[in-house]
Amino acid sequence: MLTPHDILGLNGSIARRLERYELRQEQLDMAEAVNHAFIERRHLAVEAGTGVGKSFAYLIPAILQTAGSQNNAETTFEHPKSDPPNFNHSSSNNSNSNNHLEADGTDDDDPFYGEASPHSFEANRFDSIDPNRVDPSRELQQIAATPTSNEPTFIPRAVVSTHTISLQEQIIEKDIPFLRSVLPFEFTAVLVKGRSNYLCLRRLHTAQQKQGVLFEERRLRELQRLLDWSKETDDGSKSGLSPEPDWDIWNEICCEMGNCLGKKCSHFGKCFYAQARRRIANAQILVVNHALLFSDLAVRMQGGSILPLYHLLVFDEAHTMEQVAADHLGLSVTQGQIEYNLNRLYNPRTQKGLLTGQYLYENIPKPLIDAAQQAVDECYYSADNFFQDLESWLYQHPGGNGRVREARIVNNGISGSIRKLNERLRDLLERIKNPDERQELRAARERMATLGSNINVWVIQGLEEESVYWLESTHSGRGKPRISINAVPIDIGPILREQLFGKIPSVVMTSATLSTGK
Repeated sequence: MLTPHDILGLNGSIARRLERYELRQEQLDMAEAVNHAFIERRHLAVEAGTGVGKSFAYLIPAILQTAGSQNNAETTFEHPKSDPPNFNHSSSNNSNSNNHLEADGTDDDDPFYGEASPHSFEANRFDSIDPNRVDPSRELQQIAATPTSNEPTFIPRAVVSTHTISLQEQIIEKDIPFLRSVLPFEFTAVLVKGRSNYLCLRRLHTAQQKQGVLFEERRLRELQRLLDWSKETDDGSKSGLSPEPDWDIWNEICCEMGNCLGKKCSHFGKCFYAQARRRIANAQILVVNHALLFSDLAVRMQGGSILPLYHLLVFDEAHTMEQVAADHLGLSVTQGQIEYNLNRLYNPRTQKGLLTGQYLYENIPKPLIDAAQQAVDECYYSADNFFQDLESWLYQHPGGNGRVREARIVNNGISGSIRKLNERLRDLLERIKNPDERQELRAARERMATLGSNINVWVIQGLEEESVYWLESTHSGRGKPRISINAVPIDIGPILREQLFGKIPSVVMTSATLSTGK
């Protein structure tokens, strides 16, 4: 089997390709250390300064231990035949040499992954994973050892997670193509984007039918632009749109978790997100950002997943992972989120929203619709009182950082109002016959339920982990204060130890500035 030295060494594949190749010993040492960590199924932290060439130093081992292992009919779990190099897990180089070249409703029968529904109204955000559920790393080994006709094909897979878009683009657009040109075997690599980056044809069709109900006149031209683009795009990703789409319009037509009919959708055969998922499910190298990686971790804690199973993980720009993990493993609710989601249901000023339109009156008695609209009005009123009370609390505690050290500092009328609204929406859902209309309203109901649940957890300070709770006040363009409530675990170490490092056989963390506790 090839080694990193066969590729990065003085007589390696890259040296034979580049006339002025210059060996970087720190890069080679790092690549050998990463390769042995992958083989031995252990974790590794590497500090490697600017100029070392970190991306090649972890991409080459990741490719060798996934695609390379298959091409050589060897398992990725084989132990090395020689001792690892003498490497102190830290490498730095100030050289400026640049000779080197950078996933929801799902199908029940999806062999790799399925996304959990949003948290139920009563759900605790940190419910532990089912103890009877198979550990992903063990599941990978079991599939590899005892394949049957009923099990998915085993695909050794590595995930590379970065913090910045620029590094992702370097890996996908420069590093991966170059490595494909010098390695003697094929491998598949995919940039993984969150599902909201993809156009949903079903929702686009629904928005077109109900444009008079959902959108104000000034936004109809933008909707038409997106309709025209939908007939030309190959992958349905908004990254192919210039200029970027109007945020309010895109939110009504993009793929979103909890609002998917899967194979029951009449547009499933052309679904852009389903096509992307198939590419992801068959790829050996997945390039993601930290936000998506920790979103996947949070969903796995609820029993689902966004990413397919993987057994190797690289964190580049690892100095940012703690903050991103805390953001995604805590909770945050903003005043704008509440208002936006209520407006999607019913905006009394514009008379727009899902709870308006002739299509509802054809199937549902008008008193039920009026009751749902009234419940939305009550939520607006409760939300105003709730956030005004929080603003008053901040005013009465000047000079601080907004930290809230005790539970129930204000009355929580909004969670009760949302619960009542959800009951009214449930009455409507029982009568709506059209699956597209029912799914859209069901997804809106679940989003409101999640917001209500998170508000209640924050007010009672009900996170299971010891956490810090705080308020933030910002000002909108009109100068009006906007309040957000936030909470994160004080120590995310135990969560990461159990849910990440305890489940993924080998995790490599690297950065130009990386330190570990002594």
